[in-house]
Amino acid sequence: MAGLSTIGSISFGIDLVAGKKRVPRPAAGITALNTLDPIVITPYADHMEEKSQTRRVLRNLRKLAPEGDGRAGSHLLEELENVQFGHVNVIASYDSYGSEPSTQSLNSTLLSRGIRILLPKLLGDNSLEWIDSKSGENLGLAGISAAHVVVVPALSVDASGMRIGQGGGSYDRALKLNSGWKVCLLHDGEIFEGDLPQEIHDQKVNAVITPTKIIRFT
Repeated sequence: MAGLSTIGSISFGIDLVAGKKRVPRPAAGITALNTLDPIVITPYADHMEEKSQTRRVLRNLRKLAPEGDGRAGSHLLEELENVQFGHVNVIASYDSYGSEPSTQSLNSTLLSRGIRILLPKLLGDNSLEWIDSKSGENLGLAGISAAHVVVVPALSVDASGMRIGQGGGSYDRALKLNSGWKVCLLHDGEIFEGDLPQEIHDQKVNAVITPTKIIRFT
């Protein structure tokens, strides 16, 4: 992608303290919350608790990000204009909220170009149905299978393409039904250094896009 670096510094580190792991700390250039206490996890701590605590720290860091920043979405539009994505006519996206990288301009621009946009509807069991954003048609759980590209929300992504979201496993289950290109939009400073805690059902993405870089994993 013109003007974007494919290599950048990874933004979070792992501190090893007296045989214990503290996760995560912000890298240079990232301001930490003064009220954020260090989180220490022993080697024997429950894996789910580790993931929960990591998510909690990442949520606090996300709160520091500006609202309405659509630059990552704009770079995704540039990427979709490449010859590689000439066949794309169905994209599964989502309506961003709060300090998430904004998808508002991304979604409206795609619709204006004749791209069919599918948006998720969360069910009581944390499954996702997919709704055609223009017609309102409910395509059910399997609707995501029609998407050539899936824009996946995330709090962070590590160097292997493993993502961590808000919890509940909704997207991990949905992504199993899709064979398309999966991409996360993140702010600069939200790419995780090292390995995110993961479970066997967790799904990786193919790329991550920030306001200044694109990183492809597969």
